[in-house]
Amino acid sequence: MSIPEGFLQAINQARIPQFKYFESIGSTNQVALEWLETGAIDQAIVFSEHQSAGRGRFNRPWVTEPGSALALSIIVKPSIEEMKSLSLFSPLAGVALTDVLKNQYHIEAQIKWPNDVLIKRMKTSGILTETTWSGEKMAGLVVGIGVNLLPASIPPKKSLKYPATCVQNHCLDPINRYDFLKHLLKAFSNWRSLINNDKFLNQWQKLLAFRGEKVYIKQKDGSVQLSGWLHGLTPMGDLEILTEDNRIETITVGDVHLRPAEEEN
Repeated sequence: MSIPEGFLQAINQARIPQFKYFESIGSTNQVALEWLETGAIDQAIVFSEHQSAGRGRFNRPWVTEPGSALALSIIVKPSIEEMKSLSLFSPLAGVALTDVLKNQYHIEAQIKWPNDVLIKRMKTSGILTETTWSGEKMAGLVVGIGVNLLPASIPPKKSLKYPATCVQNHCLDPINRYDFLKHLLKAFSNWRSLINNDKFLNQWQKLLAFRGEKVYIKQKDGSVQLSGWLHGLTPMGDLEILTEDNRIETITVGDVHLRPAEEEN
């Protein structure tokens, strides 16, 4: 198998110590989790041009069409300090991606709690973080990132749970996927160094989609658990909702999802 020169340049410039490259694969996260169990090192990545069985939250499918998107998994072996902030690695990837969109492509984006990146209120990226254990010790975690870059990456409307878009639709210049990968890996590393810093939480707060708007917190089956106005985040990344009776309710990431009230009208 021939590995594209542009990919190799991106990996070298981002100083990635190990990688696995595939033309086609089921799930980059699955390969990364298995690799962790057999000795993958910190900051190694798994990348595939085509992903046929990728997963989002609630095991929703995330298919990556060949040559149209990014599908990668970053392996993290947390330091002792980072162990305090494991729940922040999904939003870390979101903050890194919004950083790239703004500073490299002049696109304003937001983070839909807990793990989606939106451009003009449409989903362009999903992030799924998973852990693997060796007995009682965590072997590491895998941060899976899928980014719709080119129009062919947008799923058919009938299959969408949420409106979708791609980066190219908001950018005049043609996008080089490997350049985008390089910028994303560098931004992830930069923001990772700040994961326990107030600067990171403040940036996430600033990028939070629907802040101040009425929203619904729904269960996996679609039933409404809570409604109110999106107030902000706790230091550990839980969501704060201001209820109609003026209480702050805290929502922890789990089998719930966030929807703006406009979807219900």
